[in-house]
Amino acid sequence: MLLSDKYAPNTLNGIIGNNLARDRLISFGIEALKGNRTRPLMLCGASGIGKTAAAHALAYSNGFDIVELSASDYRDSETLRNRLLPLAKTRGLFNKNCLIVLDEIDELSAKFDSGSEKVIMSLVKESKHPIIFIANDFWNKKISFLRDSMEKVEFKRPEPADVLALLKRIMKSEGKELSNDIIMSITKRSNGDVRAALNDLEIMFNADPELIEYLGMRDRKAEIFRVLDKIFTSGNFDVARNALFSTDVDISMMINWVGQNIPNKYSSKSSIMEAYDNLSKASMFNEKASRTSYYGYLRYASILLSSGVSLSNNGYVSTLSQYLFPTTIRHLSRTKKDRQAINEIALKLSPYLHANRRTIIGSHIPLMAVIISASMEKYGADAVFDFMEQKYRLEKGEVQVISSYGWR
Repeated sequence: MLLSDKYAPNTLNGIIGNNLARDRLISFGIEALKGNRTRPLMLCGASGIGKTAAAHALAYSNGFDIVELSASDYRDSETLRNRLLPLAKTRGLFNKNCLIVLDEIDELSAKFDSGSEKVIMSLVKESKHPIIFIANDFWNKKISFLRDSMEKVEFKRPEPADVLALLKRIMKSEGKELSNDIIMSITKRSNGDVRAALNDLEIMFNADPELIEYLGMRDRKAEIFRVLDKIFTSGNFDVARNALFSTDVDISMMINWVGQNIPNKYSSKSSIMEAYDNLSKASMFNEKASRTSYYGYLRYASILLSSGVSLSNNGYVSTLSQYLFPTTIRHLSRTKKDRQAINEIALKLSPYLHANRRTIIGSHIPLMAVIISASMEKYGADAVFDFMEQKYRLEKGEVQVISSYGWR
């Protein structure tokens, strides 16, 4: 189970920061328990700061049955009418109150057909149960029809001190230890996105400390785990594509993450094969965009990476298995110093070999490694070091780096 799920708050007091929003939800719950008709709330704010968690905590602490639809659910007017309107007029299981939650309302608005707005407005007017809408962007034009019928409750990014305290509390509960530098870095990188901070914390529990630099600064709508969730579990073209487009994670990084986790999430062999086929095409277009500097190819890479992989699945999706950190990125982290050294050596060799750095690393250095190893066996290491110093102005350590790097 992900830390973000394991430590999801059961009460509104567990929501960090956002005291005003929390107090409004508490009073909203009290009124609903009394049986008073409540005006729907619109919880809005950046992704990952506790909006959905707050709605679930409200339902749990007040004993409400929760009925939730998100962007991964198909929401044409017929589905909305058949699923929500009958519920809105009846009591919940065992005569309990229900809390109706329409999450990601601004994301799913693109899927509304001509009758969806009318059904939603009927729900607002006729429901005997409290209703909460959740959106990242309250001012999205496609949900403007809702604004006059609900109360805005804004969630803001929690203070770094609150996020830091939460991370330390979870570390203690999990019996894990990380350096203070890593915890502070996770806090800073999350930029108030609590879910992102918990996901990064989980990654670093089982990763080398150097991998912290690959997590990236979180100043975006959706962090990497959230994008992966939409790709692997939605099975929907628009949802998967929009999830990738809503984040600034580098496409090359996402290709590594998705590639590592396809067999971890999909069970069907045909699904895995088709997903990797689409992923390989995405990688091809991504490389072509980089090589030709024509970034129109990235459109194809993005669609194949997100919707292509999402629609490949025709079987069971594992929701319990944790996401695996890409081994490619792990390897790059461990070999970073060697790669820096070989880059510097290539630059020194460039005037002598009359080639650019990339050609030297890809073609010349592997050949030099073979020649150096054979020459050391025949003439001795000292003779080779002297020759390389005189011929190419390379030091002993640099020659050793070439010798070992060429066999990678």
